[in-house]
Amino acid sequence: MTATTDLPAQNAEHTGAPELVPLDSLTAEHTGRWTFLIVEGAAFMMQAMHPVIAEVTGRYSAGFRGDAGGRAIRSVDSVLRWTYGGTAALAEGDRVRALHKPLTMTSELTGKRISALNTEAYQWVIATGYLVNAQGGGRLLIGRDFTDSEKTELLRDNRRLAELLHVPMRGYPQTLAEMTEYYENMIDTLQGTPQALQLIADLKAGKLELSTSMPKALEPLLRTALRPALRLNYLSIVGLLDPRLRAKLGVSWSRQEQIQLQVIYAAIRAAYRVLPDRLTYFPLAYHARKHHECLKKMEERQKKSFAYNLPDTPRTHV
Repeated sequence: MTATTDLPAQNAEHTGAPELVPLDSLTAEHTGRWTFLIVEGAAFMMQAMHPVIAEVTGRYSAGFRGDAGGRAIRSVDSVLRWTYGGTAALAEGDRVRALHKPLTMTSELTGKRISALNTEAYQWVIATGYLVNAQGGGRLLIGRDFTDSEKTELLRDNRRLAELLHVPMRGYPQTLAEMTEYYENMIDTLQGTPQALQLIADLKAGKLELSTSMPKALEPLLRTALRPALRLNYLSIVGLLDPRLRAKLGVSWSRQEQIQLQVIYAAIRAAYRVLPDRLTYFPLAYHARKHHECLKKMEERQKKSFAYNLPDTPRTHV
C-alpha cells in the first residue's frame, strides 16, 4: 500500500463565495443527462480503489451496508445540486463537508488515523469526475474525444466544484498537463481494494438489490427485464477504466465489448438528438437550464430597448 498522509483539510471554509458552474457550460450540458448515472460509475470505481476511501466507505457507506441503490440516488441528488442548485449549491457544499467531517477511524492496514477528509482522498473524489469525462467520456457522450479547449473548460468547472465542496486546493491540478501528471502519480496509489473487488464482482454477476417491498413473485421478472441495463452498466464502467486499473481489478476488455459499448452509445446519442430535453435530463437539470435560457432571452430582448441605443449626443428638439 502506498502511504497516504491524512492531513486535515486546510482553508476548508470559503474565503468568498465560490464561482458556480455556468448553466450553459459543457459540464452543465452533460452532468444533467440520465447517462451521467452510468458514466460516472467509472469514477465511483476509481474512488473505491483508493485505500483510504475504500476503508472509510467500507465502514460508513450505505453502499457497502445493504443500501447501494439508496446511496447512489443520494449521491446523484448531491451532484445535481452542486451543478444546478444555484444558491442551494453553496449550502450543499457545506453540508457535504460537514457530513464527512466525523467519519474517522483507525486504519486496519496501517494503524494510523484516517478520515473521509484525508486531503489526497478528498481531492481524488472530485478529480475522478473530470478524469472519466476527459479521458473517455467524450467518445461515449458526444461521439468523439473532447478537444483540449473543451478539456480546459471541463477542468475549470471541476475546480469550481472542488472549491464549492471545500476541497483543499493546494496541489490540485490547474492545467491539463498538471492533471495528466497528477493522474499518473495516482495510478500507483490505487489498488484492487476489497471494496473495489466487491463492486466489480457484483457488476460481473449483474447483482441487483431490490426493495424489500417488492413482491417476491415479481423479482425474477424484474431481474430479467433489467438485465440489459445491468450489462450496459458493466460495459460503461469497465470500458472507461484505464487498462492498468482493469489489471488491478482482474478484469479483461475485449474488442467485441468495445464495439458493443460504442454501438449502444451511438444509439443513445441518436435518441438524444430527437427526444425532448424534458425526457433526457434529470428534472432539476432540465428546469435549471430552461430557467437560464429564459433569462438569457430576456437579456437579448432588453438590448433592443431604445434606452440601449441612444445616440452619442443628445437630440436637439425644436
